[in-house]
Amino acid sequence: MNFLDRIRQFMTKQSAVTRAIVLLWDGNPVWTPRNFGDLAKEGFEANVTVYACVMEIARSAAGIPWLLYRKGRGKRQIEIEEHPLLTLLRRPNPWQGQSAFFEAATAFLMLSGNSYIERVGPQRGLPRELYTLRPDRVKVLPDIKNMIAGYRYEVGGQKQDFERETVLHMKLFSALDDWYGLSPIAVAGRTVDSDNEALKWNYALLKNSARPPGGLSTAGNLTSDQFDKLKRQIEEKFVGPDNAGRPLLLEAGLDWKSFAISPADMDWLEGRKMSRIEICNVFQVPPELIGIQDQKTYSNYQEARKAFYTETVLPLMDRLRDDLNNWLVPVFGDNMTLEYDKDEIEALQEDRGKVWTRVQNANWLTVNEKRAATGYEEVDGGDVVLVPATLVPLQGAIQLPQGDPNLANPQNATY
Repeated sequence: MNFLDRIRQFMTKQSAVTRAIVLLWDGNPVWTPRNFGDLAKEGFEANVTVYACVMEIARSAAGIPWLLYRKGRGKRQIEIEEHPLLTLLRRPNPWQGQSAFFEAATAFLMLSGNSYIERVGPQRGLPRELYTLRPDRVKVLPDIKNMIAGYRYEVGGQKQDFERETVLHMKLFSALDDWYGLSPIAVAGRTVDSDNEALKWNYALLKNSARPPGGLSTAGNLTSDQFDKLKRQIEEKFVGPDNAGRPLLLEAGLDWKSFAISPADMDWLEGRKMSRIEICNVFQVPPELIGIQDQKTYSNYQEARKAFYTETVLPLMDRLRDDLNNWLVPVFGDNMTLEYDKDEIEALQEDRGKVWTRVQNANWLTVNEKRAATGYEEVDGGDVVLVPATLVPLQGAIQLPQGDPNLANPQNATY
């Protein structure tokens, strides 16, 4: 059966979108469109701002603990404190703990726009280990019927294919790619390159006292032998950091003319500042969090930290939570949900305190409704509304009979 025959076989079982996509597929693995090695080397390892942004996001996400809940009666959620799933997340594999594992998974996502997690275990048993896979070594294996048949891991000429269900592929949104996510570094590629080149130029200037050294002039012309001798002496005795500050002895009418760079020529410093700000904007990291104090976005560090978690870390955690609930949690059973613990995020403690105060003052809510609003599980007997003055159940409050003369002056009533 040739390729077109296979397409016709599954035409009636596919959506129109899937059919349109697989028609572009030639039957081979879909290769990653960008070179992850270049992104990691030039963007991550060679650029201070990119490294700081990626690690700020990865470490912040990795430090948030996970909670497991089981669905009870009605909408009641019961926290499960000990479970094989929680044990797996605490120690995903023999080489990584929970923080290191999720740091790697989120860092890969920020670097390449793609992150892969492999679950390992018996075919008819629970997963025993989780591993992060380097994005540049993983290829998507398309499928006519199910869009994706699996994934191929390739390193050193060795290939290993994985079934679709055993690998979690997290990817950032890409407008032009059906198979892979878009790397933030690729978006900021030109800015990163400009910043790297500015840094190299700055380093070269520092090696030369931050200015071109100058030039030698003479009233007459030098012979070829005199020119070569002078050039050789300068390179041997005056070039390089070990020779910095050594005096120059002039003879035969030679004169030294110093050069300097005008303030206008030093505008590249401002250009580098703008490049760093643009990189922070791509990663949605406030500049002050990574040490750029002259380009503050918020009035103080606490506001910047809170905005960083609200606008960057929490959406990333929402994505990770949803993916784990769809891919990993059902393997361990039904009616369970993973959730990350927002109460442990120190930067959001002030906001959480305001929520608790508002909920506590909401006198029309039951005890369980208040607990649910603040992230706690319901309790037996909590479906009651408490009167604020005495904190007794509303159903047990004293009811005044209609027509009682004391209704007009309750302060005179005696009961």
